[in-house]
Amino acid sequence: MGNRRGNKPGGPSSATQSVIKQYGAAASTKRLQEQGLHKKVTKASAKQEIEQWNSNKNDSVKYRNGNLPSFGEYIDVNELVKRLKVTRLEEHQTQNPILGMFAGWQPYGQIMGEHLAFAGIPNLVKLAEAYSEGWEGLSRGMAVWDTVLSDFRGTPSGYVFVALTPKLTHGEFLRNPEYSKDWEHAARNNVVEIISTIHRECGPSTPFWVTSQETAVQEPEVQEDDLDDDDLEAQQAYLKVLFRKAAVLWHGMLYGEKLVQRARSIPHVEDLAERVAALVDPAAWQAYHMSRQVAFATTFRTLGNIYNRSRTLRVLHFHATPLLDRRLVAIVARACPNLKMLGIYDCPGLHFGDTICLLDLIHEINSSRPRGQARIEALDYYPRYNTGSPLEKAEPGEDANAYGLSWRKLRSDAHQRGLFGILLQVVLKAKRMNIQLLMDRDRALMTYLSKLPLVPLQVFGFLDGLYRYLDLMAARSADKNAVQQAMYDILKPVRIGLEPMENDWPNFYCHEMGQTMMFCSSCGYEYLEDFFTQSGRSARPHSRVCAACTLRLWLDEEPDNGKRDGKEIWEPFFPKWKRAEFNADAPLHQHGKDLIQLKSTEEVRPFPPPPQIDAQGNVFRPPFTEPLVRDGKIHNDSLQNLPTLREMIDRETFCLSMDRARVIDARKTVHALLKDFYAHAEDGIPAYKDAVPDFESQGRARRQQDFGLESHSFESAAIFFNNLQHKTFGELKAHRNANERNPTGFW
Repeated sequence: MGNRRGNKPGGPSSATQSVIKQYGAAASTKRLQEQGLHKKVTKASAKQEIEQWNSNKNDSVKYRNGNLPSFGEYIDVNELVKRLKVTRLEEHQTQNPILGMFAGWQPYGQIMGEHLAFAGIPNLVKLAEAYSEGWEGLSRGMAVWDTVLSDFRGTPSGYVFVALTPKLTHGEFLRNPEYSKDWEHAARNNVVEIISTIHRECGPSTPFWVTSQETAVQEPEVQEDDLDDDDLEAQQAYLKVLFRKAAVLWHGMLYGEKLVQRARSIPHVEDLAERVAALVDPAAWQAYHMSRQVAFATTFRTLGNIYNRSRTLRVLHFHATPLLDRRLVAIVARACPNLKMLGIYDCPGLHFGDTICLLDLIHEINSSRPRGQARIEALDYYPRYNTGSPLEKAEPGEDANAYGLSWRKLRSDAHQRGLFGILLQVVLKAKRMNIQLLMDRDRALMTYLSKLPLVPLQVFGFLDGLYRYLDLMAARSADKNAVQQAMYDILKPVRIGLEPMENDWPNFYCHEMGQTMMFCSSCGYEYLEDFFTQSGRSARPHSRVCAACTLRLWLDEEPDNGKRDGKEIWEPFFPKWKRAEFNADAPLHQHGKDLIQLKSTEEVRPFPPPPQIDAQGNVFRPPFTEPLVRDGKIHNDSLQNLPTLREMIDRETFCLSMDRARVIDARKTVHALLKDFYAHAEDGIPAYKDAVPDFESQGRARRQQDFGLESHSFESAAIFFNNLQHKTFGELKAHRNANERNPTGFW
């Protein structure tokens, strides 16, 4: 990456030097160490935050070695379920005044429960751990939904709905009499029936990845005109081939050509049920994962029960709800007219980029509510943290590293700039809307950000600079040095590792920083140029796309954790949904206008004026500059044209989606069968090798040569940070130039 800024060493002019003090990357780091981080970011010192980052790095190693399965999770809700199973508060116990206060059937108990739940689900877990009888009594004034049980824990009441997904091993699921096994058994039987039917009616075929004609099974080619009326055997063979061809077409339309092709590649279906059970069911000590059929059914039941209580709900929590995506969240939130707080934790179908559309959704809902009606005041959000794979589960060639934000390594230019572009919008929107919890210190999103495998203090340094800058703007500060330093500290984390920073003083710092805004044709926002990739800056002004939109697109399209499956399953419910439609943009805080602003909401690009003829009869085109309109949206965050929650409760559509869930389960099962049948090359048939992800794994990472510069893992971030501490810029530059895998500008 070239030095686009034109930063050259040398001293500033005397006029500049008299006003602006010298400042750069080293001075910024020194200031952070001496003055600490902004109080809204953390109470800890910079040194303590670095130690915590190292602790997270060590936890990642423990997870990969199989010693810390909870790594990356926000909260363990098993305590909430366990306390409800173990303790049973009797009516006579409420004679105790303290227990009586916690009784959920009492008005004060319901109010207390609402306040505790409003502050986030960790408060409920802490109560259950410290005072189990209190949680038992308090929960009777709530609706506590167990997703695995697919039912309420106790009789639902009150204003709080908590959808919990306890984390279980497969053995715990099987041994616990509370959890019905019938749904999973039925789901497996459905899969076995689909595969058996396809194989029986369409017949076996050569494995679909085999290209050699020598090993291919040839169907006899018989023409109807060539049949002898007296040759009964030939006629039967012809009808059999005809039936199979018709069956292939029919089942291809019914289940998809991909599934039919793979099911026919199975050599036989003898003892299929036993083989599927052995391959698909995890070991007793491994985590229990619902089949897609069961996950869809239980989440659909969750939606139905929320609808039954939608008029009374004020606080709603989703924890690890399977197949939940932002569209379902929007449908539910719009259906609850008294909703005041929304909590979303560890849900596999939602990612960090969804924070923006959740804020836009809250703005839309609050704007539509009549005066005097409650507003959504708080959002507590912990996106899915991508932990990577334990080493014992990782296949050869698979990248098992934790990337936090994404399930695989991404191109660093868009990944890093995009992350901070999204975070900039989130902070400014949440601050303008006065949304509680979301960016509060030590809350869910801040905890998530602190665990990302970026350079230590990179995220918190960005937030420190941003909060200082907003404070200065609010105070209308005349201290140019303080403003410039805050601006530099905002942009340093965005640029670090992507641009050389040794010569930021004086040209960049005094004359270029914060001067150039660029328009994004995808979202309509105008950002500082630092939030655009190098290729984005090089595009024509009306067609540029910011790094935030690029990263949101990448996260939208990831197939991990069932995201792609969820989209396929829910599609019948959203016939009018269009990917490219825009949500109502939540307002940005006014003091951030020099960093980002909404430039245009126009979505249709006008045609250029037609050719004209001058007085001399010459044809000419009038001068025309392409206007800046957002006609190039690339990501899929639209929450418009969705059904109501009442319209979602539709039996016919449910059956269509359940059919899709069965097909997805069948595809995954066939994948496992083929890996088992063709584990090694044999009889001229190569071993089955496919890039399709396993049931809950990362899937295969992109190859190193596909990248110029990759997003960090904990290991690479630690090396980078160590080099920053112990090498001069000259040494780093020499290392960069000596290593062909490090593009210019990496260090």
